[in-house]
Amino acid sequence: MNFLERYLWKSVLTSILLTWFSLALLDRFFAFLGELGDVSPETQYGNLQAFYYILMGTPKLLYDYFPTATLIGSLLGLGNLAANSELTAMRAAGVSIRQIVMMTLKLGLVLVVLIFVLGEWVAPHTELAASSFKLRMQQKQLAVGNQGIWVKDGNRILNIAKLWSEQKMEGISIYEINPEAGRIDTITHADRAERDANGWMLYDLNRKHIQEDGVTQEVLPQVHEDNLVPEQVLSIAAVKPNQLAASELADFIRHQRDNDLNSSRFEQAFWQHFTTPLSTLVMLIIAAPFVFSFQRNAGAGQRIFIGILIGIVFFLFNRTLGSIGIVYGISPLLSATLPLLMFLFGGLWMLKRIR
Repeated sequence: MNFLERYLWKSVLTSILLTWFSLALLDRFFAFLGELGDVSPETQYGNLQAFYYILMGTPKLLYDYFPTATLIGSLLGLGNLAANSELTAMRAAGVSIRQIVMMTLKLGLVLVVLIFVLGEWVAPHTELAASSFKLRMQQKQLAVGNQGIWVKDGNRILNIAKLWSEQKMEGISIYEINPEAGRIDTITHADRAERDANGWMLYDLNRKHIQEDGVTQEVLPQVHEDNLVPEQVLSIAAVKPNQLAASELADFIRHQRDNDLNSSRFEQAFWQHFTTPLSTLVMLIIAAPFVFSFQRNAGAGQRIFIGILIGIVFFLFNRTLGSIGIVYGISPLLSATLPLLMFLFGGLWMLKRIR
């Protein structure tokens, strides 16, 4: 890396990071104000717990905001160089626009790797931990952790290893508590449970009855339960695509396909794990034509406005096309990549017109 490339990287990266954290800070401030509505003296969820919940959700927010921050930050970074005639000096020294763009794209490749790590190994786990923490502090009947989902329903405590959907779950353990005797009466384990019109069917069931004179055990191939899990718990605890890493999404999609179940939402989320980091490169390509077209004529406010406008259009188009794809059965891969490809070709077309 030569001196010129380091200088360009420093200018662009500084602007991207400042924009990134500014957007996140602004969002978290308003999110915290909104979260204060859930604070209650009747629970353990106070102001400090609300702040911690917002803090735990920040990695996912940083991941979602990064493409927009890259666009605005690169417009500001390159724009400052243009305003100070530094880009003009570079071109006068024999550095072409193509070379300047390639230098910024090298930085983009580094950022793509970092943001992929954030979205794959950090954000899903902190998002899950944040949800579990809030539910626990609000003293609700549901907790989510590394050992699955724990549900308290009257005198029963349920542990569900995998809640694949509102119709299917695996690894169910049910503990029946006798509050008068102060002990557990029965412990039931089932390999899986599937929902039908009449309730739940538990398969490969092993039930232990704990009595004062000993423990008896029964093994049953299947047992029907009318109300296995409270309905509101299902809607909260069912697997959400944004709480899964790409590897977990791949396993879930395979499971859905093996059981002839719809997996469009999860396929969409799977491909977005790759298109979101790659959109960083597209934003850098889009920024270049605006900077070189305006050069010294545009101020920082104009560049920020352009960046926000393009970022909003990209976000809305990406979200809208994803929803349309799920409703009308469009390929999730196409729905996830089409906005990226359209903005990429648009950026390359604008870049080609610059002389």
